[in-house]
Amino acid sequence: MAEAEQHSVLVLNSKGGAGKTTVATNLASLLALRASVLLADLDPQGSSSHWWRRRPPQLPAISLVSDPQRKFRDYPPAQWFILDAPAGLKRSRLEEMLDEVSTLLVPITASAFDMDASLVFLERLQEIKRFRKGRVRIGIVANRVHQGTRAKQALEAFLRDLDLPVIAFLRDSQIYVHAAAAGVGIADLRASETRSELPQWTRVLQFLGEVDRGT
Repeated sequence: MAEAEQHSVLVLNSKGGAGKTTVATNLASLLALRASVLLADLDPQGSSSHWWRRRPPQLPAISLVSDPQRKFRDYPPAQWFILDAPAGLKRSRLEEMLDEVSTLLVPITASAFDMDASLVFLERLQEIKRFRKGRVRIGIVANRVHQGTRAKQALEAFLRDLDLPVIAFLRDSQIYVHAAAAGVGIADLRASETRSELPQWTRVLQFLGEVDRGT
């Protein structure tokens, strides 16, 4: 029997507070519904690890490895590797991480500080050979979006200028705060709670090739 194909996704932005762990943990919960998932916590703060320890045992299994030194060794096998990266990486560390993954997700909020820092980070990416040659796909996730606000309009204009695939707009919702506190993800909550959020997460899964476009 052939081994299942392995996929690796790095969730990263150079600035703290962009919502990397929110994206990583909720994505892991969705993928765990149909595949084996390893959540790699690369951040010394250990936010993904804390979330994982709170996760109720009856939910779909997610494996965890805490690897703040980014050694990328002795990871248990899984169909999906979701890597939650720290902010403020030096170029050498960034190159090491990009060597390990096929897809990069970059969460960006509507904060002017976040957009400024993200632009510098994305310019740095262009200097890295593996990224420049298209060996790592990138998807932008607009995060903590307030509908109908000037901040959202400013973020949309910023993202248009980037000329990069924007794969989802995640609302600024308390559902993510409550999920984080309970060690659960968007996939583990009642449909009535997640009805407004799931269409955007479906777009993320489509980008990753995990859901057909016609679904």
